[in-house]
Amino acid sequence: MDPKVRSKINRIAAEASAIARELDDISNGLSHEFKGIGSVKAAAGLRRSAEKYRYVSYKLRRI
Repeated sequence: MDPKVRSKINRIAAEASAIARELDDISNGLSHEFKGIGSVKAAAGLRRSAEKYRYVSYKLRRI
């Protein structure tokens, strides 16, 4: 694979990982700062989104 393409893929994968970490941080903040069914559901949704970003990052790194 062309090194420029590999570099771009790696940057996108790193950005997806960074987004996943940020979503995890927000989810944790929601869980600790707010109480109630809404915050639990919102935090769970953010965790699911973070997992999807981690999966995208994993798949990109395997190309």
